[in-house]
Amino acid sequence: MKQPPRHLKKRIILSAFILMFLSLNACKVTLLPGYDANISEQIVNTAKAVDKFYLSMQDNTSAENGGRAFSKFSEQYVNIEVELNALLSKNKIRPLNQNSTRICEITLELWTKYKEEHKKDNTLSDGLVKLNQKTFSDLFFAMQVAEKGKQIIGNPPQ
Repeated sequence: MKQPPRHLKKRIILSAFILMFLSLNACKVTLLPGYDANISEQIVNTAKAVDKFYLSMQDNTSAENGGRAFSKFSEQYVNIEVELNALLSKNKIRPLNQNSTRICEITLELWTKYKEEHKKDNTLSDGLVKLNQKTFSDLFFAMQVAEKGKQIIGNPPQ
């Protein structure tokens, strides 16, 4: 039996290798945690509480005459921090959930930082109130998108 030319053998082997490489590269398994409706709801509720906190502060108080003294808001800070801690704990115990956990950690770190700044300065300017509100709005949006992504991955649209 006649053997194929040597250059043809090399091409066949090279083609097979490239095809195998492309096939392996195209097949990826990405492991994600499942969607959790309770966490999704808690994200929305906590986001609303933070939004209400800053909107109330902005609309009902002013930086002048001690209207935004830390003592007037310390209980609300604690209540929201409790919610953020709960969100972080729930995300930490879910396997394969590093991204959502990290977003919660950042949110809690910033909440604590901004609370301590308010405590130290004993007031917040209108600009800081708006900036803090926007910062947390963006962080909660990231949490919501991450959770919604898990829902879509688990139940893709048809």
